[in-house]
Amino acid sequence: MDVYDELLAAALFIIFSTFILWLFRKLLAVRKRKTINDTSSKSGHYWSPIDCSEQHNYCSGCKEHIVSGYECDNCLLKVDNINCLRSISTKIQCKVNQSQCRRETFDHHWIIGNIGPDLFCEVCEELCGGGVGLQDFRCSWCWRVVHTRCKPKFTHRCDFGRLQRTIIPPYCVVTRKPGNRNQRMAVIDKVEIPTDTDKWRPIMVIVNPKSGSGAGKQLLRNFRAHLHPAQVVDVLKSNIAASLRWIDEHPEVDVRILIAGGDGTICSTLDQIDTLSRRIPVAVLPLGTGNDLSRWLKWGKKCGGDVDVIKLMEDIQDAEVTHVDRWTIDAESQKKLGVRLQSNKTLSMTNYVSIGVDACVTLGMQNTRESIPRAMSSRFLNKFLFFTFGTKDVFERVCKGLNERIDLYLDDVHINLPDIEGLIFLNIPYWGAGVKPWSTYNGSHRQDCDDETIEVFAVTSSFHIAQMQIGLASPLCIGQAKHAKLVLKGNHSFPMQSDGEAWVQSAGTVLISHKCKTAMLRKVEKRNTGCGMFF
Repeated sequence: MDVYDELLAAALFIIFSTFILWLFRKLLAVRKRKTINDTSSKSGHYWSPIDCSEQHNYCSGCKEHIVSGYECDNCLLKVDNINCLRSISTKIQCKVNQSQCRRETFDHHWIIGNIGPDLFCEVCEELCGGGVGLQDFRCSWCWRVVHTRCKPKFTHRCDFGRLQRTIIPPYCVVTRKPGNRNQRMAVIDKVEIPTDTDKWRPIMVIVNPKSGSGAGKQLLRNFRAHLHPAQVVDVLKSNIAASLRWIDEHPEVDVRILIAGGDGTICSTLDQIDTLSRRIPVAVLPLGTGNDLSRWLKWGKKCGGDVDVIKLMEDIQDAEVTHVDRWTIDAESQKKLGVRLQSNKTLSMTNYVSIGVDACVTLGMQNTRESIPRAMSSRFLNKFLFFTFGTKDVFERVCKGLNERIDLYLDDVHINLPDIEGLIFLNIPYWGAGVKPWSTYNGSHRQDCDDETIEVFAVTSSFHIAQMQIGLASPLCIGQAKHAKLVLKGNHSFPMQSDGEAWVQSAGTVLISHKCKTAMLRKVEKRNTGCGMFF
């Protein structure tokens, strides 16, 4: 073995050892977090590890500066080590501890110190926080802050502030732990309408913490800190159906739902919401790559974890209800010698379903992304992968001659297709991360999202898609239909995608039919008046 082989072997050994140590630390951290939350269950705290090396935060137990420690997701109480955590859990109850909540005497839940910048005292209207050590107070329900010297002058009773219409008060809810071993978080069992709040309309929040390159995890904690934690559903630790079951059991409660995640999370959650006995209006928060549904509903093209939760809840309360068609995709594979080549697939679609070049690019990106460690994933990486596989297809043209391998029927009428490489069935105005493909034909063939009609257009190549994204080309209009059928011929495999989730479909038949109408929430744009319109 020469010196180069020895260096290579040493480098590989170092890399392998580092990976094993990193994996061991991760597993140890998960086990430690489960242990500390089991020991703190009586106080109601739910602790998460934090890094405060660049922030001026102080431990609520020993009052020392925190470099790394733990923070309660619900009330934002901070400690710097396990000993302080166990000590403080016996002294300070979490805001969700129902044994301490009474309607008649519901006071502020004050947490001392660690107050963010630019917050003003409710009594003297001067800046709070700052300085060294723990000082001044913040209520973990209404988020009002007061100076230590002003606290005796402030009212004792908490009215939940600007979140009054949105929060489920702890004295109006009973939670339970489901028997399902995969359900690790408490869910709402019973709800009572508060008599001291006008136009009360709680908002349930469903979050995928893996979405948004870490933004989903930060959003999850942000929502728990502002709302009742039982209102916030983690799709990785909670069963969505069990978390929403109380809505059917309490038809007298007017409720709205917010979904924070990518297209896959939104589609699977809408499937659960559609099983409810009444149509619940749904808002979406964009944590994916394309976020076309969010663009159309005016909630933005992307979102970070530091969103202003209070402002967002007010916007959802004021949002207007609109209806969106949802479609059923039935993909049936053909049989050979009595054996089906591929299991049949049935799924729901809200945005669009396609076959051909754009699905091929999405499939390549999806397979590559799944092979990359979660810690390295990001929106930028997803867009880079889209660009890479799109450029690759410009030269390879895998889907060339797609029109010769498929038959299209719109409302049972056979359609002769031109020379194309991709066929898209569109339900909403946006497609491909912000492109409005049907705007060219809206005058002669109006597009509505609740008319039980789907729009069909085609693209000639991945280069054609790139031209559409920068406004230099228009799609090929194929038509509109109430239902559609695709016949996939020959021994070919066809890349397909529905709402960003791609797969390979063998020869057979694909049916697209109307499923239902879902109530969605469109953000109302508020106009500035007075001097505000000039600044």
